[in-house]
Amino acid sequence: MTSKQIVDLLQSQEIDLILPLGACEQHGHHLPLSTDQIIAEELAARVADVVGDAVIAPSIPVGVSGHHLHFGGTATITSSTYVDHITDIISSLALHGFRTTYLVTGHAGNCGSMQTITERFTDDNVVSFDDWPAQRGIIHEVATEHLGLDPQTVGTHAGHFETSIILLLRPDLVKEQFYQAGFIGSSSEASAKLQSSGMQSLSEIGVIGDPNGATAHAGELYLNALVGHVVDGVRAHRRSSGGRTVK
Repeated sequence: MTSKQIVDLLQSQEIDLILPLGACEQHGHHLPLSTDQIIAEELAARVADVVGDAVIAPSIPVGVSGHHLHFGGTATITSSTYVDHITDIISSLALHGFRTTYLVTGHAGNCGSMQTITERFTDDNVVSFDDWPAQRGIIHEVATEHLGLDPQTVGTHAGHFETSIILLLRPDLVKEQFYQAGFIGSSSEASAKLQSSGMQSLSEIGVIGDPNGATAHAGELYLNALVGHVVDGVRAHRRSSGGRTVK
């Protein structure tokens, strides 16, 4: 959009902003460094289509990924710098009249910083979808109830879940010949060890779960479940803030 289009839109109606947060980090030998950015952008687009009255901000392609630095190509921002960076972006865009900014992420490592960002704003106009355990639970519920898969095999990082979504969105970027299972085990325990000791302490190939058997169909199910989670949150916030008609 042009600057004038933004001004005209904001003068004509109340508009929310959806800000997708990605990462630039390894995803095994079979997925691109931009996996989390691709997922965040599609998540934002689908949510905007459902809830209406929203535009999508340019995605932030690098996130808090220090726990992946053992692997080539990973870029990261410290949490403190990231919080300042995103806070400045939100503040500058809010000056133009956007009603609420909703933060969505394709990278769980951003979640702690996202919580801190919301604490910088006291007027309830920044909402962050940063409950990663809840989102992981939604993904694993899809796996067990609709796909008949073990959550430990589905995994979280570059496993069945993310591989299926990239097969749906960008199959040209998936190198199926390099599929290899990584860490298979408790996701909560994996998350704790990942943060304390780095991805290499869990998997020498940088994978949590098993990408084998991933399909675009499964990717659609996973993505729709995440979209539903965010849509429910946006609608709840709009109702509680005395906002607009919920579509």
